[in-house]
Amino acid sequence: MAPPRTMTSKNTLNPLAAMIFGGTVALPAVAESFDEGVVFNDAFLPEDSRHLDLSRYEKGNPVLPGGYRADLALNGRLVGRRDIRIADGRDGGNAHVCFDRALLELLGVDLGKLPTEIGSDACQRLPDLIDGASVTFDPSQQRLDVSLPQASLRSNARGYVSPELWDRGVTAGILGYDFNGNRNRTDSGSFDSAYLGLSAGFNLGDWRLRHNGSLSWHQRNGRDYQSLDVYAQRDVTALKSQLTLGEANTRGELFDSQAYRGVQLASDDRMQPESRRGYAPVIRGIARTSARVSVRQNGNLLYETTVAPGAFVIDDLYPSGYGGDLDVTVHEADGSEQGFQVPYASVSQLLRPGTTRYSFVAGETRNHYIDEQANLFQGTVQRGLGNSLTGYGGVQGSDDYQAVMAGAAFGTPIGALAVDLTRSRAALSHGRQSGESLRLSYNKNILATGSNFALAAYRFSSEEYLGLDDALRIIDAQRRGLDDSLIGRPRSRLSLTANQSLGDYGQLALTGFSQNYWNLPGSDLQYQIGYSRQFGSITFGANANRTRMGSGSMQNSLLFSIGMPLAFGSQRPQLSARLARDARGDYSEQAALSGSAGEDRQYRYGLTVGHEGGNDALSTSLSGQYIGSSAIVGTTLSQGQGYRSQSLNLSGSAVVHPGGVTLTPYRGDTLAVLGAEGAAGARVVGYPGLALDGRGYAVLPYLRPYELNEVAIDPNGTPLDLELQETSQQVAPRAGAVVLLRYAALDGQALLLRATQEDGRPLPFGASVTDPSGATVGMMGQGSQLYARVKADTRRLEIAWGERPDQRCSLDLDSGAEADAVCRTSAPNLETDGDRLP
Repeated sequence: MAPPRTMTSKNTLNPLAAMIFGGTVALPAVAESFDEGVVFNDAFLPEDSRHLDLSRYEKGNPVLPGGYRADLALNGRLVGRRDIRIADGRDGGNAHVCFDRALLELLGVDLGKLPTEIGSDACQRLPDLIDGASVTFDPSQQRLDVSLPQASLRSNARGYVSPELWDRGVTAGILGYDFNGNRNRTDSGSFDSAYLGLSAGFNLGDWRLRHNGSLSWHQRNGRDYQSLDVYAQRDVTALKSQLTLGEANTRGELFDSQAYRGVQLASDDRMQPESRRGYAPVIRGIARTSARVSVRQNGNLLYETTVAPGAFVIDDLYPSGYGGDLDVTVHEADGSEQGFQVPYASVSQLLRPGTTRYSFVAGETRNHYIDEQANLFQGTVQRGLGNSLTGYGGVQGSDDYQAVMAGAAFGTPIGALAVDLTRSRAALSHGRQSGESLRLSYNKNILATGSNFALAAYRFSSEEYLGLDDALRIIDAQRRGLDDSLIGRPRSRLSLTANQSLGDYGQLALTGFSQNYWNLPGSDLQYQIGYSRQFGSITFGANANRTRMGSGSMQNSLLFSIGMPLAFGSQRPQLSARLARDARGDYSEQAALSGSAGEDRQYRYGLTVGHEGGNDALSTSLSGQYIGSSAIVGTTLSQGQGYRSQSLNLSGSAVVHPGGVTLTPYRGDTLAVLGAEGAAGARVVGYPGLALDGRGYAVLPYLRPYELNEVAIDPNGTPLDLELQETSQQVAPRAGAVVLLRYAALDGQALLLRATQEDGRPLPFGASVTDPSGATVGMMGQGSQLYARVKADTRRLEIAWGERPDQRCSLDLDSGAEADAVCRTSAPNLETDGDRLP
């Protein structure tokens, strides 16, 4: 293995000299800017090492000029991975890293503060541009560390990742599947059925082709395939948006979601820095001195920073759920403090000041309830106008329907409120009709009492108001001569969600929904109240539900449940029981045992026994699941009065990439393919049971697009003759990308021996060790110890500590196992010894 070398811009003695002087063993380091040169006095060396040639270190360890692929770290924080260029030093000096305009922008340097204009093909030394800057390059770790004063950097929001680091990935194919097969036997007959859900994709360049569909088969009804969507999509980086072509769905933020066939251009909040997504208020204040500002919510510290004297602005708070008022404290340098409170409540329509969210769709509808589809156009826009005000609006239209919406969202001390008005117009068979709809949304989170209250209410002003779906169905029914009176025209709709913490006494939750119609009798009503509490490791829950549809009767149901572990440890089985009462007044009881087993909890099991009070029937169910490295397999067997059934479930994905085909038990859209040649069995950190397959590949799902994701592998489980030269990488994939991450691995046997010269003297410390191909595989350590990793067919190693013939010798690795090895200057048949590490 080549010894790690580093290159630094600071004019200090390199660590190799310190190792020699101190007599310690360490990895050599190198300096970037030893242009003046440093002459080492060999009088400080032990007498038997004075023939070691130190001239090659007079201007730092040489790093060959050329291109390198390196991890880039700024002030100790990894910011990505990119290509860098090493250039020859001036006047024979040490090589240095080239900094051009693109690399400086990637680091976030404020180019306006530089003393000179930097071009795209420049090759500047960073310390020549910025006082106090330093650069360290470690080619063995392929890492470039850059240290910059904060004053030289642009002000970027927390979590900012430069678009230059967004990785579009490689050409790849994805096939995700979810299969479920059932066999049922009853007293009246038997039937089989099966379902296969598919999610397929193909990535080429910046484009991503996606298709989602399902194939269902029933013994009596045959098979049916349903296509959910098929579209091509790509990023539009300059607009922080996604362009979608094909069959997809609108986002449903202001108008109800619509399935369409056409084109959509919509902003993508994921392209914003993590701290600029969603809504959080901007905090403004004034500091008298250089002060520390802390922001707390319900006593928890959310943010802290140091500000200069004068006005300050904090605009990169991370969103925190529905909010909760913020307590801001300014800690002045003289010890005094000033504090104030910022109201924080959010609804989905609220945006940060200056933030815009938009979408535009053009095409035709894909409505399964109508025979003839209609043209569709829709545009929406939201804009954060102030710290507590967001304006929004939109238009929606088809052949015989138009709607326009305008509204605003407010953040107030008493909660967040959004109100909008929509006016629609539809051309029906009996003429045009128009109406208005008023919508109100409200949310309040009271941290002091642990209360959250959310309300959304719609009231339609007249029977003439129609939403797009209802209008299309009525127009289609009239065109076909059908009765449209059974298509409900909502009059008012109300939904409510409330949660209340009771501290040590549990949690209370309430949800409700109500809707009535202009042209139909009765109303839809549903509400549920639930209570839960934990007693140590025992959990208890109670739920009451009431439902009525239209003019039907009220349906009431109750459910009580309790759960507890049966043992201690991470894999302890869980015992649960429940008692339910249905709308008919019949009771049912159920007891279940569930748990997991295996080193990675890859085995799951469950046993359920139930009793139905209505027909006094017993039922049992037994289930098992295995989460393998290639797929998830599960089965269920159940039996009750008059029936018996079996089911089989299989799910996972197959990814086709430049290295072949790799199977994974997970399904995802933004993926990483990890590749390490020869490292079969290495575990993927954070995913129990996921390991590199026999070809050295694994698929990691659920990467966060446009953010830096750390992807690490654990070498435990790899062959003993393999050494991973890197185990962790960071990547910021674009949405839907399949990124290929290759981990360098050195395949060879580990060699540990003590080698001496022919006269018995130790070999000089720091002497280089190379294999027959000339590749450096190690260096001599203290006490003439040698550690190297060599290929299995390596028979000889060369050791050199100078240019003269008497400063070179050879080690023969074929001569058996003795206590010591002798490095000889001649003769092919040498007596040496090597203790190979197992």
